[in-house]
Amino acid sequence: MRVYIPATVGQLREIASGSWEPGRGFAATERMLEIAPQLDPDEVAEEVIHAAAMHSALGLGSPLRVVVVVDHPRSDVGAAAGAEDHPAAVSVEGRIRLDSIACLFVDEPGAEPDVAGAVAADEAALDRLSERDLLWYDVSEIDGISLT
Repeated sequence: MRVYIPATVGQLREIASGSWEPGRGFAATERMLEIAPQLDPDEVAEEVIHAAAMHSALGLGSPLRVVVVVDHPRSDVGAAAGAEDHPAAVSVEGRIRLDSIACLFVDEPGAEPDVAGAVAADEAALDRLSERDLLWYDVSEIDGISLT
């Protein structure tokens, strides 16, 4: 199952080691599909990536948004625990093996002021952050992701 897992900049080494156990992620869940029936699969994926990216910054406190795209066994992905969770939120059991990572999405370093502003509840910064595209990285590039 394709899962979009929010992470922090500080977790990149752990992710590359294959010992990362995130516990939570986001996916195109039935609940998500029910509330957005007008969206095609690509649009749903974009919404899910955005939710994971925002959780990276606002929920995990990463100075840049980081999303790890993983193909994880469906049996190890379950419904999120709380009713207050995002409709795409899921639980993720087990370690994320390096060979299950499809790619990563990471903010460019210049996004850091907007991330900080969004965390501080600055609506203008949040709007700017929502408009920013994330950079795509192949799994083989994890160790070389430049954040400066």
